[in-house]
This record gives sequence, C-alpha cells and structure tokens, in this order.
Amino acid sequence: MEYKYRTQLYLDEEQHQFLKERAASYNVSMAEVVRQLIAREQGKQEEIDPEDPIFHLGQKNISTGRSDGSINHDSYIYRQNHGDK
Repeated sequence: MEYKYRTQLYLDEEQHQFLKERAASYNVSMAEVVRQLIAREQGKQEEIDPEDPIFHLGQKNISTGRSDGSINHDSYIYRQNHGDK
C-alpha cells in the first residue's frame, strides 16, 4: 500500500460545501474527492466514457432474470466472455 501524507487544508465556505456535496453524491470521503481532483489535474485519472454500458444500467427499471449477475457481469454488460478483452 502506498503511504498517504496527512494534509490540512483551509477552505472557504463555498469550497467546503462543494467538497461535502460531491463526497455525498459519490458516497466517498471529502479527502477522496480532493485526491480524485488532483489526479485528474495531473492527468493520472482515466476519463469516463459516457457510452460505457455500465453507466446506462440504472436508467431503466429492468430485470434480466439472471441470478449470477454479480459473478458474470462482464459477460452480460459487455457481451464478452471472461477471456475476451
């Protein structure tokens, strides 16, 4: 595991509210939001592909009738076998 340095930040009210809301919307800590923002600025964070089928799953109330979705999700979402990439 990579060592993480503890850092204290002073934020104005608007910045603090932004971090708090962003953290709540993604269900992560405020520190994780800061780390993600820094990674994005450094060009180390992968860009999100809005066409990725995973982001469209929650838009409709659907049932696949499959009971092994947590195991074979790649096969069902991306229509790939485990060996295909």
